[in-house]
Amino acid sequence: MIVTTSRVGAVAVVTVSGELDLHTARDLMTSVDDVLTEPGLGGVVIDLTGVSFLGSSGLGTLAELATRAPASRRPDESPVPVRLVSAPDNRAVIRPWETMNLQQILPLHADVAAALADLG
Repeated sequence: MIVTTSRVGAVAVVTVSGELDLHTARDLMTSVDDVLTEPGLGGVVIDLTGVSFLGSSGLGTLAELATRAPASRRPDESPVPVRLVSAPDNRAVIRPWETMNLQQILPLHADVAAALADLG
């Protein structure tokens, strides 16, 4: 798995490619934890367009990231909003995401522009 990060205004974009599974999920968590320390962060977009396999550990990590707050935030503050991106035809991501019914906590968008627009 390869993880890269970039910034679009106040939003961090974390791009993932390869397999997101038991062996790589911790690497994604570490990358997002690093991003959560950045000042002025208003949201995180995790781009899964290049993911070829999404296992249960990867799904669990994504669900946990949806509720994770930076250490610098007060306990009464909301977590940083997280949005996912995956092309509608990427069954490696869409199928497990739908099966686990993650729509309520992890909105999924067809591209990064739509995810950024959703974050406002």
